[in-house]
Amino acid sequence: MYLVDRYLTLRCLAAITLVMLSLTGLTLLFALVEELGERQSSYSLADAIYYVLLTGPRRFDELLTYGVFLGVLLALGDLAEHGELTAMRAAGASATRLFMALVPTLIFWLVISISLSETIAPSSEEKAERQKLGAQFGEDALAQRGGLWFRDGGLYMQIKSIGSDGTLKDIVQYHVDDQNQLQRSIRAQAGIFDTQTETWTLRNGSLSVLSETDVQSTDFEQRLWKNPVTPAQLANQAFLEPRRMPLSRVLLQIRLLERQSLDATDYGLVFWNRLLKPLTFAGMALLALAIALGPLRDTGVGQRIAMGIFIGLGFKYLQDLFAPTAIVFGTPPWLAVGLPALIFIGTAILLIRRQA
Repeated sequence: MYLVDRYLTLRCLAAITLVMLSLTGLTLLFALVEELGERQSSYSLADAIYYVLLTGPRRFDELLTYGVFLGVLLALGDLAEHGELTAMRAAGASATRLFMALVPTLIFWLVISISLSETIAPSSEEKAERQKLGAQFGEDALAQRGGLWFRDGGLYMQIKSIGSDGTLKDIVQYHVDDQNQLQRSIRAQAGIFDTQTETWTLRNGSLSVLSETDVQSTDFEQRLWKNPVTPAQLANQAFLEPRRMPLSRVLLQIRLLERQSLDATDYGLVFWNRLLKPLTFAGMALLALAIALGPLRDTGVGQRIAMGIFIGLGFKYLQDLFAPTAIVFGTPPWLAVGLPALIFIGTAILLIRRQA
């Protein structure tokens, strides 16, 4: 069966590669058209193309689940159409054995997906957002959007700008007591983080302390602010959505939000979506195998493509349906993420048993 495994692996790899190149090309084209709709005098065609290319790794990774399903479906469907899949079954290859032959293909694309989502895509995505905002609004891009607001207990802080080196600029801090009464405020031109002591140094600012009768203000050149939040965490909040962050930063954001007593469900959904990605890949591949062995065994490539697109959209709609339940009804994030894949796996098993 080694030859069968190798043959299936090569056919599936070729089909998935072709599908991913086609889907990614169309997605980038549509993204470029959308970016051109946002063009300003300072945001040129070259800027739009550069932005779309930088976001390419993230778009490729987001399409992988559907690309794997459609590629496996096309490859197995072509084998079934020419009788090769039937010959494998006649030679004693069970549906389980055929699925095991797909595992090397799934591992290959899973490694690519993890490499993109955890290393290449987040850095290029942050660079793309910085470049786009800089081209549209200049150096004060973050300030044009109202800055970044950060909360930690009784501290509310506004940051107008975050430099590429992690330096915070134009900082305003408001400290309130348990009754939400303002106690003091701090303004600083810059903030620099020391990774060894996990301490910020606020520079060139003023401190205003409020009492019941008056306000006392003092200027300072340097002032220590002890807080373990890092420049990377603040940059994540400013420039990246949760689904575009690497898993390590998602975990940091969850801990940060939990320490602030804020809801971290959005980040929990991203965490479990990454953690259960192997289950999703396996479920989509198993369903493709079940369809190739049953309903689409004798159909043409056009019908297989149409069915693949239809099922891929169905999976996306299931994800969109169950994910909000974690936010609205308090459903565990792992269940909201894993349930669509489990539904597809259950459907595939039923189809295979019915065909058998």
